[in-house]
Amino acid sequence: MAHNLADLFEHAADAYGEDRLAVVEGERRLTYSDLDAEANRWAAALAGLGVGAGDHVGVHLRNGVDCMALFLGVLKLRAVPISVNYRYVGSELRYLYDYSDTCVTVFHREFGPVVADAVRDLDSVRHTIVVEDGSSATDLPEGALVARDVLDSASPERVAVERSADDLFLVFTGGTTGQPKGVMWRQEDLWRSLGGGADYYTGEQVPDEFHQSRSGLGGEPMRYLVLLPLIHTSGLMPSFTGLFAGGTCHYLPHFRADDVLEEIESEKIQVAIVAGDAMVRPMLDRMRATGAETSSMFMVSSGAALFSPSLKAELLELRPDLMIMDAFGSSESGFGGLGTVTKANVDDGSLFAEHGPRIPKGTSLELVDDFDELLDDDSTEVGWIVKTGYLPSGYYKDPAKSAETFREIAGRWRVFTGDRGRYDGPDTVIMLGRASQVINSGGEKIFAEEVEAALKAVDGVEDAVVLGVPDERFGHCVAAVLQWSERHEGDLAAVGSALRESLAGFKVPVAYWVVPEIERQPSSKTDYSWARRVVADTPPTHDRRAARA
Repeated sequence: MAHNLADLFEHAADAYGEDRLAVVEGERRLTYSDLDAEANRWAAALAGLGVGAGDHVGVHLRNGVDCMALFLGVLKLRAVPISVNYRYVGSELRYLYDYSDTCVTVFHREFGPVVADAVRDLDSVRHTIVVEDGSSATDLPEGALVARDVLDSASPERVAVERSADDLFLVFTGGTTGQPKGVMWRQEDLWRSLGGGADYYTGEQVPDEFHQSRSGLGGEPMRYLVLLPLIHTSGLMPSFTGLFAGGTCHYLPHFRADDVLEEIESEKIQVAIVAGDAMVRPMLDRMRATGAETSSMFMVSSGAALFSPSLKAELLELRPDLMIMDAFGSSESGFGGLGTVTKANVDDGSLFAEHGPRIPKGTSLELVDDFDELLDDDSTEVGWIVKTGYLPSGYYKDPAKSAETFREIAGRWRVFTGDRGRYDGPDTVIMLGRASQVINSGGEKIFAEEVEAALKAVDGVEDAVVLGVPDERFGHCVAAVLQWSERHEGDLAAVGSALRESLAGFKVPVAYWVVPEIERQPSSKTDYSWARRVVADTPPTHDRRAARA
């Protein structure tokens, strides 16, 4: 057997069978045997449509049992699942289908009209399959098959396929600052990096491929509520990790804070997997308003988006017994680090020591300067964060970009994560933000994420996106697209005053665009492309530069 994601799930299915729930979505509750059979039906149905090893299948679905079963079914065939951002429309969706060489796409009915438009005259997409979701959309691609019809006639038995640790898995970048790119991972490397196949701190490999499926036999299953989208690795890989070890994964197709709290309460959820502020803020507001019983939950694990120190402190004031785990990484680097925050970090002030997540350096994270020279552990210089260990081989169909991002330094293969950071002693890296979002204002380098975290700590600010805008005097200045909290009157002068208590003056935004709601990617990552369109298409709510005229 191979270190392959489908094999690892089948080990768990063999270990837990009918005795344990694997996935839950509303009234749908599938045991490990049930989920294995449903994934086998997907594999058989896709094989009947001519899908085989190396073929690419689009997964255009919201979270739920169907999405998880489809991913597993595609992997069982040695085919490659293509995660489709369900907010894409028009040319961007057509681009993804075309660039990724998708031959079959499976979509929820609500997305039928945009899928029909994207695949029209796109010969590479040979088949489309619609999964019912209760919506009433009727504009579907011509000849679309109905998922339940093809599944009900498909075999629930496992397909006879000899899989490999080298089988390809494509992880797609979010496309928040440009066109999405496919990052090529060997399945074993992805498992080692993000699926529990190695210790997250030391990189030490688990002893064998049955280790995870054995590990859950001795106790009750862990109950996870996976709120991050399965079409993003920050939602999919925690699901795989939980399933490989016999856990139960709960899903909600739509994120609504009231539904989340009801699920935590009724199902006694132990671990909630969230996307930082974007999900925790509304959850916290509803916890305060309703007094929901969340005592079963002992951990909140966040990834893919900023989880600001101020909001962590608020959550820990309400639930001082919680542990908060902050996972850092990217499509290109896989797991980058894991930070832990408890109430003790609030009480001793270490949570607010500096803007920017603090993560253990471990054995795989290092900093290099602009000339690719490794920085010493005691350096105070801001450098580029690079990672060694289990890494992808490059970008799909883009050797030039691959050579730029993945290269050898000091005799080791490394990935440039695109993040800037600095050492805080020999064992810790402070992540300062994405280099692509650094604002150069009169020679001063300003990290957008630092200012965003400070803005979200200001009373009355619900959400914010920070970006640079052209400026005749300084080249660029800091600007913010801002969303007020409910029932807040909005006082931008007070926001500026509050920011000056924690930020240097040149980091305080000079212009603000106030919007009813900040738009984000399905993973809750910041959508800078959307923010730039807001700035380009609408006048600012307030601009201090007007006083210069």
